[in-house]
Parts: sequence; structure tokens; C-alpha cells
Amino acid sequence: SPYPERTIYFDVDEANGHMLADDSYDAFVLVPLFVAMFHKQDLRIRGKISKRLFQNVKWYIQRIYCDYSPDLSPVNVIVDGTIVNDKRGKIVGTGISCGIDSLSTIYDHFIREDDPDYKVNALFYFNHDMHNHRKDSSGQVLYKNLLARNRSAAQDLNLPLYSLESNLYVFNDVIIKLRKKFISFSYVSMDSCILALGGVISRYYISNAWSYSQTKKFDDAAHDYDFAEFCDSYFVPLIQTERTELIIDGCQYRRVDKLKRIVDWDIAQKYLNVCWRYTPDGSNCGVCIKCLRVQLTLEIIGKLDKFAAVFDIDRYNRDSMGFKIRSLQNYGVEPLDTQNVDFAKEHNFPMPECHKCFTLGKRVMIFGE
Repeated sequence: SPYPERTIYFDVDEANGHMLADDSYDAFVLVPLFVAMFHKQDLRIRGKISKRLFQNVKWYIQRIYCDYSPDLSPVNVIVDGTIVNDKRGKIVGTGISCGIDSLSTIYDHFIREDDPDYKVNALFYFNHDMHNHRKDSSGQVLYKNLLARNRSAAQDLNLPLYSLESNLYVFNDVIIKLRKKFISFSYVSMDSCILALGGVISRYYISNAWSYSQTKKFDDAAHDYDFAEFCDSYFVPLIQTERTELIIDGCQYRRVDKLKRIVDWDIAQKYLNVCWRYTPDGSNCGVCIKCLRVQLTLEIIGKLDKFAAVFDIDRYNRDSMGFKIRSLQNYGVEPLDTQNVDFAKEHNFPMPECHKCFTLGKRVMIFGE
């Protein structure tokens, strides 16, 4: 086996140990299945899993995995048996990262929701992937700093925040090395973390980045690259169990519309965190593609100054022209840049003139549009 880990674990604070589901192996299915299908080996689980999950693994989930990557092949899944546990917990949860998708879900299903069966009453922060890719202690430092920032936001919302750590990232990392090219099933790891808490979570909102129309238009671009963008809208309903309902949230909006909806919310203005690079303290760097993209959206809305607590506005104003040109160049290719350009047109926001450049021998011809 090329994997440095011989076990998969889910770790919570001792006081929250009762939250871990110890009556099924549901949390230990999705990532091992991916690994087994990559190595073309049958998967043997010496325990019981949810009957609903087992049926969907047998008939549907493997087909989705195969469609996602040509490196995966169907395998036999053998379990000790199935259980039907429909005793539901009391938690209606969602994750908190303070990104746009996360805050949009919290805004809709905590601030605006009145029905107690659907109103969020707890937040979760999972350390299963990105922080662990750093090969030194900086990964754990970053995780703790981000957790602290998200805990502060949860306190301002008067909601409990529960954290969970797992080593599922190891298996994604090894497959990337074996393939010698990137592939991500980190959101499958996140789904597994939710299932690990299935005994107490009755309903969980999973924030999605793409709108329904974007999914239809761009999902093929995520093939063999990013699992969530490729198929989350129809994959997630298949992995819920008899006791835990999983809801993909956010597809009803474009991301620019999500930001527009929360732009006047004090929690967003204080805690919005979208950075791709991450500074050591977990704050926005302000210059990565994600930071620049969000600042451009805020500029189009006319509310950039309201986010001076989380972005260096002066620096953005100096660097924004180049990013606007890049966004125009990516139109029709990159979904979120395409979205920003369309959003600018809708708001009559002036973008740089777009030109096409052609060479004919030693001559250069530039045509304006």
C-alpha cells in the first residue's frame, strides 16, 4: 500500500465525543470506495452501513465516480450488513468558513428562516483537507487561526460551533502523486465528516459555489479535476441516510448575487474571508485571484469601502485594472470571471475596453470591440 496512514479517523473535542456516530460505518465508505476504484480492488467493510447508502453505492454512486475520472473502475462492495436507523438528531447545521457561499447559506437559513425544522442551530468547521497539505507546522497554525476567526463569527451570531479533524486528505494526496496530475475529492471527505456526526445531525446545508445554470454550462470543465463542481448537485442527495438529510444550497443564486444579498450584513463586513493563499493569521491577502474577484464584485455593487476591515482597498485600487483585463480575457471560459463581466454589464459598470490583437508578418493590428 502506498498510503502512509493505515487507519481513517474522525476526531472531536472530548466533550463532544457523544456526537460521533458509532452504530454504522457510513463515514468510512465514500473515500475508501474512491481509493478502491482507483486501485481496481474490491472494498470490504467489516461493519454495517446505512441501507439507503449501500443501495446507492451499489447502483448509482460508482457510476458517478467512473464518469468523473477515467482512472476509476467499478468494484464489489462487501459489508457485514445494513441498518435502518431513522432516529433523527436535533441539529440543523451548516459549515462556516466565512466565504461568500458559507455566509449566504447562514444568512438565508439562520437570519431569514423562521421554520425551526429548517433554521440552522449549529455551525461546523472541518479540518479534513487544505490545512494539512502544508508539510510543516504552519498548516495546524493556519487551521487554529481560521477556527478562531470562525468561532468569533459564530459567537457574534450566538450559535455553537463544533470542529472535527480527519486524516482523509492523505488519500487524496497519494492519488495525486500516483496519477502525477491533480484531482480533488476533498468534498467527498467533507461529506464523510458530516456522516461521522450523523447521529446528531438531522439536516445539513452544504454550500455550493455554482448556480444551476453554471453547473449545466461548465460542469464538463471540472471532469477529472474537481468533484464538487462536476456533480455535487446530483451526488449529494444519493449519500444522505435515513436519519440525515443533506441539502445542496446556493445553486439558486449566482455568486455575485449572493454577495449582493449579504453586502449590508455586519457579519459579512466584519468576517468575510475568501482568500486562496491564506496569510499566517488566516486573513485575506487581498491580491490572489479570489480576493481580487470579490473586490471587483464589491466595486461593481458600489460597496467596496464597507469591507475595509477585511481588504486593503488602496492596494486593490492600484492593482485592479490588470485584473479587470484578465476577467475580460477569461469571459466564457472561467465561470466566476464570466459572472463578474456579466454583472458589470447589468450595473452599467465601466470595464476596460476589450481589444483583439492579430499579427500579419511583422505587422500588428489591434481591433477594438
